[in-house]
Amino acid sequence: MESEEKKQRLWNRTFICAVLCQALMTTSSAIANPLITTYTNFLGADAMTVGFLTGMLFGVANLMRPFSGPAIVRFDKRHLLIFSAVLGIVFNVVYAVFNNISMFVVARVLQGIQFSIIGSLIMTIVGDNIPKEKLGSGIGIYSIAGTVATAVGPSIGLALNAFGKARYGEAFGFKAIFYASAALFVVSLIPAFLIDPQKTSRKQIAAAGVWYRNIISPPAIPLALCMMFNFIAYSIPNTYMVPYAAEKGFAGVGTFFTIYAAFTLVTRPVSGKIVDRFGASSIIYPSVFLYIASFLMLWKAQSMTAVYISAVLSSLGFGASFPVFQSLCLQVVPRIKRGAASNTVFIGIDIGQFFGPIIGGTLISAYATTGHAYSTLFLLGVVPIIISAAIYAAFRKYLVRKIREAEEHGE
Repeated sequence: MESEEKKQRLWNRTFICAVLCQALMTTSSAIANPLITTYTNFLGADAMTVGFLTGMLFGVANLMRPFSGPAIVRFDKRHLLIFSAVLGIVFNVVYAVFNNISMFVVARVLQGIQFSIIGSLIMTIVGDNIPKEKLGSGIGIYSIAGTVATAVGPSIGLALNAFGKARYGEAFGFKAIFYASAALFVVSLIPAFLIDPQKTSRKQIAAAGVWYRNIISPPAIPLALCMMFNFIAYSIPNTYMVPYAAEKGFAGVGTFFTIYAAFTLVTRPVSGKIVDRFGASSIIYPSVFLYIASFLMLWKAQSMTAVYISAVLSSLGFGASFPVFQSLCLQVVPRIKRGAASNTVFIGIDIGQFFGPIIGGTLISAYATTGHAYSTLFLLGVVPIIISAAIYAAFRKYLVRKIREAEEHGE
């Protein structure tokens, strides 16, 4: 295990390896995610079924949270990370080999199981291996890994799909993206083997309580609700940007994701430093207005220029606030409860990403004959953002008190 002296440095081995795992695994998901709706259409699903199958991943993940949360507290985190990487290889191969709805559902279930572990696991490893006075900055840097994935993943996926389709037909275009995703999980095994996370003693496990007390952490529930509504909104462009561009007659939609990620590369570490110095509200409140503006821009967009401006606003809004909520999640509880707190927040994220595509599919079906179904969807996307902001405002003082109590409790 790394010495305590090394663990006081932000850039220690485990932190670096965890960030690399996050980058590789998130890139793998980002390669395929923008094309999941297109793939399910290719398999013969209608709009309602597409929305359900897209959101199914997060529904399965939510059902698994009662097991994954306690597992993160009690089991060796390195072993769990290796298991998650192997599972990522398996479900991507299933996606690639079988071109039918039944096996798609099987792969979606396997991916949901993996998804229930990976996010809160890596965030807990990261939180345990950075100095508490640099928590905001550290989480901001960690979040950059997801940002880079968001930048390169969709473009790689669209390029591979187009290349495979042009050379060997539409089915191979989808196979190409899933095999590429599986390959990234293979590479992620290297840093997964190299991490050296903090060990949890029997005394600490006993202090954490029985398994069901590690499913949900009450202090993190307001943050989970905020993230749930934010991710309902986030799932709209993430899921429906490609068909939205088709409705509008826009080309070059992959650049939206690249611009979003490029600006988030700056906003996330900067927001982390601001939070460390001035507190969470200094980022969260301004981000609400910018995030709403990004959706209104897409609602009224008449050219790709407006879409690209929306990507910038979204990075300044959601992109900047996301790591702030993550760092708050780790601050409102003592260290031994960070796995449960992370699990709680990811339950909110899972619910948001489960219902987001379903709500989107329902609205698209309702407005299908209008010719502006996707534009209307972006207009309505501001509602969950406003609700999220209201929840944070209502619980802000409660969160401040819980942070103080966690600091008094110690590690």
